[in-house]
Amino acid sequence: MNWKYVSKTGLLALLLGLVLSGCYKEPNWLDDNVTTGKGNYPVIATLTLANGNSFSIGETAQLDLRYWSLDPIKEIQLYSVIDGTENLESSSPHVANFAEDSQTDKMILDYTVPSVPNDITEITLKVTIVNENTLTRSSTVKINVVP
Repeated sequence: MNWKYVSKTGLLALLLGLVLSGCYKEPNWLDDNVTTGKGNYPVIATLTLANGNSFSIGETAQLDLRYWSLDPIKEIQLYSVIDGTENLESSSPHVANFAEDSQTDKMILDYTVPSVPNDITEITLKVTIVNENTLTRSSTVKINVVP
């Protein structure tokens, strides 16, 4: 093989790659998490179920929330969504509880499964973090209701 041919082809491929990648718009984390004049949104790192995902009526589901915010947090709200109807279950003030393993604040939220009609097999639980600057962030998990 001719060395000049290989080097020219390689250089052409490199330039073509640079030109094509220059057209790609990368996501901007800052634009998605800051509102000019208001401050920063809270961030939910994870929202998981700590004790399974299937519960009978009267049992308690524990939600493990990992989160942080650069701005002060006003409250953390827990909603249930049953058959399309959203209900505020609890509202808790923010209490700093830093978790070394995740480098976030940690909160365990308890939700007791209420009596529901037999045709309801799933409940959506939504956690909303409300900052003092009024900016919010929400995340959801689903639990299965078993007879």
